[in-house]
Amino acid sequence: MAYFRNFRIAILLCLAWILLSCDDAPMQAPGHEPHKSNEKAWFQAAITGAYEGKVSGNGVLVLLPEAGFEKQGYFFLADSQGIRPHGVTFILPRGMSKGRHSLHSLSPLDIGKFPSVRVDRDMGDSVISAEKNTSGFLELDAFPVAERKLSGSDVSGRFEFETEHLNGVMITVRGNFSFKAK
Repeated sequence: MAYFRNFRIAILLCLAWILLSCDDAPMQAPGHEPHKSNEKAWFQAAITGAYEGKVSGNGVLVLLPEAGFEKQGYFFLADSQGIRPHGVTFILPRGMSKGRHSLHSLSPLDIGKFPSVRVDRDMGDSVISAEKNTSGFLELDAFPVAERKLSGSDVSGRFEFETEHLNGVMITVRGNFSFKAK
């Protein structure tokens, strides 16, 4: 069981590294101009419990079309890009839609099949992730209807959940987001 947990953490950290190193390169077909908007974009959250902090930045939504153990693909919804003290990362199934969705802890084989979330804390030389015994919700007010129309689509919603830190102390996270997918 420890092998699968470590394997899952390694996969998630690799995905985060890939996405964080992509800068602002548009995720769209060649020859199309990226969507430009003067509207404010944000992804914010307050973290309390085992550790405390705030998450603040632009949001990012990326489709990883062949990710997952069965290569079913999934969406990666997170705050900002780059190194940050705290992070909130959602892994959402490809068929995700607007509405309220329950968040739960998943086995490594279920990544991308059900909505899940983790909270990261940068410790300088390592990142600690909390994603155990999770319960709560993600409510999507706007989400792309078709993955082919991802670029420029509105993405907005709010979330509230609890998850367990490695030391067994709960972390509570509340936040919201509103931005245009790239």
